[in-house]
Amino acid sequence: MLGNIRLIAALTALTLFCHWPLLAVVSDVVVLPTLSVTDQLSFNANATTTIRTKSGPTVAEALYNLAQQTVGLAVNDAGARGFGTTTTLRGLGNTPFFSDASAPVYLDNIPLATAFTFPTELYDFSQMTIYRGPQAAAQFGRAGDAGVIQFTSRPAGTSSQAHVGAAIGSVGQASFSASAQTARTDTFDAALHFGTSQRDGYLYNTQLKQTVDDRQAVFGRVQLHYRPQPELELSVHLLTQRSRDGAQALVPLGKSFTTVSRSKEGQADTDFNALAVGLSQRLATATLTATTSYTDWDLSPYANRLVVFGGFNFDSVLTQSQRTFNEEVRYVSDWFTGGIFYSHARTRGGASRAFSGYTIENSNFQLASATWAFFGQGNFKPTADWLITPGLRLENTAKNFTRTEIVPRAMVQRQSDNWSALLPSVSATRHLNRSTDAVFTLARGFKAGGYSAYTGRADLAGYDPQRTWGLEAALTTTDTTAGWALTSRAYAYRVSGYQIERSFAVPATSTDEYLVVNAQRAQVLGAELESLWRLSPAITLRAIAGLTEATLQNFTDPFTKVSYSGNHAPYAPSGNAALQFDYVAESGFSCGAGATWTGRTFYDEQESASFTQTGYTLLEARAGYIYGRLELRAFGRNLTSQKYYSSITPGIFHGTPGAPATWGCEVSSRW
Repeated sequence: MLGNIRLIAALTALTLFCHWPLLAVVSDVVVLPTLSVTDQLSFNANATTTIRTKSGPTVAEALYNLAQQTVGLAVNDAGARGFGTTTTLRGLGNTPFFSDASAPVYLDNIPLATAFTFPTELYDFSQMTIYRGPQAAAQFGRAGDAGVIQFTSRPAGTSSQAHVGAAIGSVGQASFSASAQTARTDTFDAALHFGTSQRDGYLYNTQLKQTVDDRQAVFGRVQLHYRPQPELELSVHLLTQRSRDGAQALVPLGKSFTTVSRSKEGQADTDFNALAVGLSQRLATATLTATTSYTDWDLSPYANRLVVFGGFNFDSVLTQSQRTFNEEVRYVSDWFTGGIFYSHARTRGGASRAFSGYTIENSNFQLASATWAFFGQGNFKPTADWLITPGLRLENTAKNFTRTEIVPRAMVQRQSDNWSALLPSVSATRHLNRSTDAVFTLARGFKAGGYSAYTGRADLAGYDPQRTWGLEAALTTTDTTAGWALTSRAYAYRVSGYQIERSFAVPATSTDEYLVVNAQRAQVLGAELESLWRLSPAITLRAIAGLTEATLQNFTDPFTKVSYSGNHAPYAPSGNAALQFDYVAESGFSCGAGATWTGRTFYDEQESASFTQTGYTLLEARAGYIYGRLELRAFGRNLTSQKYYSSITPGIFHGTPGAPATWGCEVSSRW
């Protein structure tokens, strides 16, 4: 721990030293705009990073870019799309199945209630923005204690446009996408997006002679905007995705990353639909919006067979669905943003597990959750060189839980609880000169408690909320003439009730359970660096680096009574970094290369070596050419075939291998 703290301190000191020559100049004070270079990346001191795409990327590319270009963000992909996947931002995240997200996702103005409902096909969203820190809770209806991630559509322009693209690659990769968008008129504009993608599995079952984790998806999106009056707009947004995949990609730890041997394979079928209806009224000095949205996610079935404990078959068949209704009203002006949010979600599921043909669990559950929130944030300039941004959020979440167990014993458990939070925040921005900002932020964060449906222990099914105090200091320097920018941040979070997943393995007991427990206290220390250099009109170099030290300050195992205080929190990498080079010539030729590093990740609070993924580096390259309206591009990822686990499930001693070396080529046309 001490070594990582020293690294964090060193990185913070280095980045502040890089800024030091500019701090002596405080004249000519102006509000510093967010940096934007080549319409692809922007960031500022206030913990926000925006990634833009010039044309509709493939699904894989959009997710790949988000993970690569975001400091402090980590996705532990369990290989079943969103189900079982954890997303951590600055050391705070969700547990694989039941806890709320610390960094919720918005698809335009549609909030997703939990991390597992995230649709992996991104429907040609053109912009991805990451709002880091608890202070984001004062800006969004649905929020977590780590921040908010928002995907934003491309607005209609002055002329209509259309796009068609196709890609093929290794391991049977194939995709097709098409989109059309009308020009914006005084009264109307519309957009339609459609696509399909597939690939063969990365794993091969040597016993059945077949690939395992094949993927197929069809997806689409429709947007309509109607303006009956100049200041009034009605909107409709519809999304849908249908996925029919093979079994979740799981291999025994310490063995082959590419092959398995078992007598049966499973499947994972998911469907996602969402509908949003919006009303926007422009006022004299503000805009008032109201959005009603509904999301429908269904996993039916999830089936898998694993070989465990020296040759015994472990079969799981799960079903799970979630229906969510959201209502969000927002008032936005130059000096104030605020709103009211209400959400009701109903999650249903069932689990059937068998050990070598003997049923060890047959159960189903229902979880209802209702959230109210009032939020607001103001902007005040007491002097020309200071901007003060106070924020406040009042939230209440109530949950009702019912679990019916048939095997191993007949029982019904019913529980309910509600949690409230008052979340103040304040940011102070000092405009040091024409190109430099300093920001200091203090904020309170909250993530509701809940219930685990995969345990028969009624006394342990519930878990408490996670509450966070965050302190952050940041500095941004931009030189638009020279074409470079640098942002450094340092932060410290004090967390009470840190939520930890116990993945089926319960030490010193005769049962295997899945549940969530709370560490009484945890601490997260971190430092971040984002930088970009425009070396010439054709060459761009981008670098990010971050270190995160998430430790459990006070945690005793509720089963063994062993203290793990001082150990690292599971699922939170020790850091990440990326270096990206891009060359775009006037002739239309382009190329690029990049390297990304992900730090060591523990998957249990004991810091077991068997359940630890050491740090690893991935290399990529790409090249393309634009000829008129036609664009050709080739790409390669994980060029060195680095072997690593993108997620580990300790209780079953299995992991999900990361994607091997893959390559592909794309052709697209836009007019």
